[in-house]
Amino acid sequence: MKLKVLEIMISMVLGFFTGILLSPEGIDVSASGLYILLGCILWMLIFIFLHLPSRQRDS
Repeated sequence: MKLKVLEIMISMVLGFFTGILLSPEGIDVSASGLYILLGCILWMLIFIFLHLPSRQRDS
């Protein structure tokens, strides 16, 4: 359970910095809200993908 909470916190931090870096407004946090949200979603999907079972292990 603690590992899941840690993953969520890490994805939020990574999403925040990814959103700030990729937004056209730059460091302006209030204008970068959408990009921060998309960055968090991106990192959540990356963590979910890493937890999926591999097809090579199944065969």
